[in-house]
Amino acid sequence: MLIRVDKPVPYVAVIVLDEPKVRNALTAETRVELRDILETLNTDPAVHAVVITGAGGNFCAGGDVRTMGETDPAKIDARMNDVADTAIAVASFPKPVIAAVAGHAAGAGISLACLADIVVVESSAQFTFSFLKIALGPDWGLSCTLARRVGATAAKRLILSRGAIDGDEAHRLGLADILVGKGEAESRAIEEAMALAHGPRAAVAAIKTMLSGIDELRAALAAETAQQRARFPHAEHQEGAAAFREKRSPDYSDKS
Repeated sequence: MLIRVDKPVPYVAVIVLDEPKVRNALTAETRVELRDILETLNTDPAVHAVVITGAGGNFCAGGDVRTMGETDPAKIDARMNDVADTAIAVASFPKPVIAAVAGHAAGAGISLACLADIVVVESSAQFTFSFLKIALGPDWGLSCTLARRVGATAAKRLILSRGAIDGDEAHRLGLADILVGKGEAESRAIEEAMALAHGPRAAVAAIKTMLSGIDELRAALAAETAQQRARFPHAEHQEGAAAFREKRSPDYSDKS
């Protein structure tokens, strides 16, 4: 199992991405497990709210770059459809979802956090916008969810930057909702989950549905799939993926 579920307090489940050797990357197996776990927790009457976090001091390194470089359109579509299904499962989950972000959150790891209702971040955390480092666009709905959090202009700047921001800056921009000290993200997220878990659950679910923007998210996921279908086989991404595997800097000259 690449994900474990803890229940540290009544009515709250903590989903822990548990592959610290790869900083809890979102592999194909992890995507399936996450959907299955959410389906189970949705029908569990003893769970009223969920926290998502990562093991080993990091939240999530994003997509598994080791498996990138695909050129077959059918396989690319299958991968992106699987990503979209998981993103929708998180965003449409009827119970409150709180992301507890510590350490590194990169690429799709940022996307996963932005799908949560509340993001708790440690000041020392690092959000790395790594998509362009391997010549890809954002996925997991980030083209929609980041703009909803920080505004379209700031979202574009962050994605194009290929850079990183810390938890303080993420909180200032609105990417994160609650700022805490080192080692405090999970405990604070559990506190937030407990407060929501003891509220009017049906009303919370109704409000989540009303404010989810799920149609906008579905449209963004479809657009991201179309873009990645073109980006994956492109020479730029092939070079970026190869450079990652070979632990060198990519050379994008003459790759247009």
